[in-house]
Amino acid sequence: MRKVMVVDDERWIRRGLIQMIPWEELGLELACEAVDGEEGYELALLHKPDLLFLDMRMPGFDGKELLGLLAESLPGVVTIVVSGYSDFEYTKEAIRHKAFDYLLKPLKREELITVLGKALALLDERDMRQEQQHRDSRKNWLLDVLQRGEQAPQDHTHVRAIGGSAETSISSLTECVPELPGGGSGNKALLLLAQPDYYIEQGGIQEAAGKIERRLQQSQPFYFEGCWSFVAAASPVNLGEIAICLFGSRFEHAEVQRLAALLQGTLREEMGTSYSMSAGSKPCLLNQLPAVYSKLQQRLDGRQLGEMAIMGFVECTFEPEEKQGKQQPSLPAGAVNADFYPAELEQAFLVQLQLGNEEQMRAEFNRFFTALAAPSRTVDGLRRSASMLVHALERQLQAAHTSLEQLSGKSALAYMELIRLRKDHVSVKRLFEEQILPTVAAQRSNSQGRHGEQLVREIQKLIELHYDQPLSLPQIAESRFLNADYVGRLFKKTTGSNFVDYLTDYRIAKATELMRYPQYKNYEIAELVGYEDYRYFSQIFKKKTGQTIGEYRGAAGKTPQ
Repeated sequence: MRKVMVVDDERWIRRGLIQMIPWEELGLELACEAVDGEEGYELALLHKPDLLFLDMRMPGFDGKELLGLLAESLPGVVTIVVSGYSDFEYTKEAIRHKAFDYLLKPLKREELITVLGKALALLDERDMRQEQQHRDSRKNWLLDVLQRGEQAPQDHTHVRAIGGSAETSISSLTECVPELPGGGSGNKALLLLAQPDYYIEQGGIQEAAGKIERRLQQSQPFYFEGCWSFVAAASPVNLGEIAICLFGSRFEHAEVQRLAALLQGTLREEMGTSYSMSAGSKPCLLNQLPAVYSKLQQRLDGRQLGEMAIMGFVECTFEPEEKQGKQQPSLPAGAVNADFYPAELEQAFLVQLQLGNEEQMRAEFNRFFTALAAPSRTVDGLRRSASMLVHALERQLQAAHTSLEQLSGKSALAYMELIRLRKDHVSVKRLFEEQILPTVAAQRSNSQGRHGEQLVREIQKLIELHYDQPLSLPQIAESRFLNADYVGRLFKKTTGSNFVDYLTDYRIAKATELMRYPQYKNYEIAELVGYEDYRYFSQIFKKKTGQTIGEYRGAAGKTPQ
């Protein structure tokens, strides 16, 4: 009900005005009456009316003076001036002090009701605007608390001002907290977090958050004995995520689950996909919300890929500061063994990618991703493994003197962020198939021949310079972030020999050169060409030349001195 006040020195005018107003029909109630400006000012400060009817010409403290005082003390009151035809100077004062409207005596009921309708429309519009501002402030407060993670000292008596460095009391923070029904506001809150089970675009999430708020408003009388309030906001960072903060002190788990099921149904209708939710096990202090938010995210990230539309509570305990950092985050049952990285499948995929065999590459990628998408794996495990594959692809490209950013305009970190925003294997796989793999495969196809020949020349040069040192194909491949099988096939295709035979032939050729000099003993030559074991060297020499070392040097007349 909106409150109305009437200020006029003539009682019969006041009575007539009061009788003309359809109070119940318009949702109005009479707050008080005053006979002059002085009394009117005191009563206005006491009752704070929404509407005030004011006679401008009164003895003593008149309407002009009252308008001036109210403009400073109660700027929100809507004033309707009532006066006679001859009060033009008073009319100018009413306009100067921004009175809403001006009615002439004698009053006519039709004109009065018309003016009242306009005044009430103004009040309704103003209330809606203020409520929207309050909602926006509360949403911004919630997002700041959750996303910026401004923490408070451990005694919980202060919190850091949102977006600033100064500390402020908890009462200042709660200015953004909606009042509880029956008066007062909650210094404790229960946080709920909703995330889509499948990847969605940002479009529509703000509307869904608004629908959640309306559903909460409708449900308020039917949950928690009606003694609670709320704020809901869509995350600008995590696509599709909605945080819901319930203010109050008593939240039974059974009722929270019923409310969560209602909200999950609403989100499915609005967004076209199922939502999983997590909630704190009990209300927390406002400055503990960032820590609770982190725990709820960990719970949802730790769910298995086979879990859909879940609702779970997370135990939120807060240890003293000196104990923090010593505890390792716990994972859901089965997550430790389920989130292994299929390194062998990755290598098989990378080999086919390097060889340029697109059909086999796609087949190996599907095998790799089937392992990543097992129902027992967790959301976090999927994202970490997918990011590791991006890193492996980036290393291959860098070995070819290019990068994902040069080829596609997006860096490896940008792709990893796109992976982070996804919580299901379908959208992660689609990201690879539609954006990453075509880019990498095209680069490999364009540069394979040129890059392969250059790589083989580099390996041949390496053998020429360091044949006397231990050399292995896996070591060379790893130094270039390449797969050893791929390098081996490429080397044989280019030279006609596998790496070991090529290296052995080169060493034996160098050994025969050294055998021309009699000052070199046989075991010294073995060491000079990279063989620490003389017996093994002699076996290899005979296999390659068909002669023993003694026979070879004797035939050449270069036996050691």
